[in-house]
Amino acid sequence: MSEDVRTKEVTTPGGGGDKVSYQPYRDMETAFYKMLTNVFGSVTKLKTAKDAEAISRNNVSYIITPEIVTNSSSPSPFTWPPTKFNVDLTCQITDALGNPVLTKSVSGEGNAEFSEFKSDFSLSGKRASQDALLKMQRVLLEAAELRK
Repeated sequence: MSEDVRTKEVTTPGGGGDKVSYQPYRDMETAFYKMLTNVFGSVTKLKTAKDAEAISRNNVSYIITPEIVTNSSSPSPFTWPPTKFNVDLTCQITDALGNPVLTKSVSGEGNAEFSEFKSDFSLSGKRASQDALLKMQRVLLEAAELRK
């Protein structure tokens, strides 16, 4: 993924009318990479999907481009961190030449109550990210198109 995408900042609702800002691609990058290593024998991070030299040098079979859409909320007027968090994760997968192979989408949900997130304000977001990544892992492992 490009550095522009990796550092894209998103702002979503928190509680009590507040908002929270974060960088979903950067925040999920390590866990996304780990998820891919659970699915594929070898994983290489590309700077761009058209990096022909890196694709050739690393014998890349598939190029996976993630799209992350998030939302958060909290019904409490007293807690600013979100107690509910959603992560919609879409993976567009092409072959090394850029031909579409498949697109898969999943939704992850995370919840955290005040007593849980007092020391970790991003807990509901972490839970939603983990939920989405585990669901995507399962979907990719079951995808017949990737086993050819």
